[in-house]
Parts: sequence; C-alpha cells; structure tokens
Amino acid sequence: MTMPAARPVALIPATPQRLWGPPAVANFALGGLGAGFYLVAVAAAALGASPAVALASWLGPALVLAGFAAVAAEAGRPLRGPRVLRRVRTSWMSRELVLGAAFAGLAGAGLLVASPLLRLLAALAATGVVLAQGFIVRRARGVAAWDVAVMPAVFLLSALLAGAGLFLAVETAAGRPPGGGVLGSTLFLLVLGTFVWLVYVTWSADDAFVRATRPLRDGAAAIAVTAGGYVLPFALTVVALALGETGATLAAGVLMVVAQVQAKWLLILTVGDLRPITLANLGLQRRLS
Repeated sequence: MTMPAARPVALIPATPQRLWGPPAVANFALGGLGAGFYLVAVAAAALGASPAVALASWLGPALVLAGFAAVAAEAGRPLRGPRVLRRVRTSWMSRELVLGAAFAGLAGAGLLVASPLLRLLAALAATGVVLAQGFIVRRARGVAAWDVAVMPAVFLLSALLAGAGLFLAVETAAGRPPGGGVLGSTLFLLVLGTFVWLVYVTWSADDAFVRATRPLRDGAAAIAVTAGGYVLPFALTVVALALGETGATLAAGVLMVVAQVQAKWLLILTVGDLRPITLANLGLQRRLS
C-alpha cells in the first residue's frame, strides 16, 4: 500500500510582528531623511556653493533626534534610554544612538566653525546612522522580509534618495533651483536606488520571504513606491534637466521624500511578518486493522 508523501506542515502560521509600530517607522524615516539631507547638501557643496549646508547642519540632526524621541516614547520608559549605551559593542541600536549623537555634535560644530574636516566627520557619522538602522532591521532573524543581507544597502539608498528629494524641494522653493550637476547626480541615485530596491524585493525564493514581501511587488502599494518613488521622479528630473522646469524639480523632490517614507511604513508595518514555525516532513500513516 502506497503511503502519502511527507510534506511541510505549518504549526504556527506567519503573523505580523507587534514589537515595532508607527514610532519605529518615524525613527527610521526621520533618521534617514535627516542624515540623507545632510549627506546630499555636503555633496552638493562640493560641486559648488550651497546655502543648504547651513540648513542641513541643524535640520538634519534635528530630524534624527526627533526619530530617537519617537522610538524612545514607544519603548515606554524613555528616561532609561541612556542604558542603551552600555551595549554599544554588541547592539546596533546602541551604535545608532552613539552615531546619531556624534552626527548632531559634529554637524552643530560645523555651524560654528567652517571646517572641511568637521563636515567629513559629520558625513561619516550620518552614513553610520542609516547603516546602523539597516543592520538593526537585518538582525531581526525572526522576520523573513528583514533577514536579508541587502537590507543595510536598502536603508542607505533610501536615506540618500529621501535626502536628495528634500534638497531639491528646499532649494527650488528658496529660488535656487539646482544645476545640472545636482540633477545629474539625482538621476544616478534614482537608477541605483531602483536597482537596490528590485534586488531586495526579489532577493530570495524562500517561501516565507516571497509571501511576506508580496505587497512590495504586486498591487497598489508596490506601484506607488516603484512608480511614485523612482520612475516618475526620474522622468521629472529629466524634464528639469532638459528644460529647466523648476516645477518638475519641486515635484520630483516631494515624490522622492513621500515614497521613501511610505517604503519604510510598508517595510516595518506591512511586510514584517514573523517566520512561520513548520515541520519540514510530516507524513500521516493510516493504521492497518
């Protein structure tokens, strides 16, 4: 008598994670936006004089610190936050806090002393903040959509794109539309960001990953992030570069910021499913009488 083939059986199905909520999204979104804005402003200054560096030197750290405040409030006991520093050798959360504080201090000092070295150190700290955020998510082994090696790169490109979007919007609104160098660099970032995002959403054939990340590949949310955050800003930036349309520059910048915030929301709250607990082989045998 032929017995039925053994098959995997889910003892506990995939369930959404409940540890992180909107305050965690605010931390990741604001931290990426603030650090990215500073990085883009410093890079733009290297291409020519950019008044946005002064703005980024206080607004960038302010956004990062606002993100810290949001996640501290979610933890329930914000006054115990300094205890996180004790685990800087082993915890990416601790490293994020240390790097954020260093970024705020160095960028603030850069407002008082115009020093290329201070800008460089602040830029390195800002880069460290967003990479630390990516590693925080990467190390959540129980969440199938997060436990992938490309996650730090996803966070870095998200920060740069959001920061570039804010830079385009701020400069255009101030009557200083960015020139060809900045717009060309924005196009490069959009292409690179698109590549990294597509690599991420197709990273693994693991069933738990494929199921969890389906909203990032199919449906309205996927279209909003891909089209609204990459394709349309690219087209608008091309128009701005070719025709000098400041309205296109402003629209591209706003779309880039909104799309990256939405991507963080989806990443944390929509696709953050815990891995199911399964038995790889379970065969049922009929008892013979």
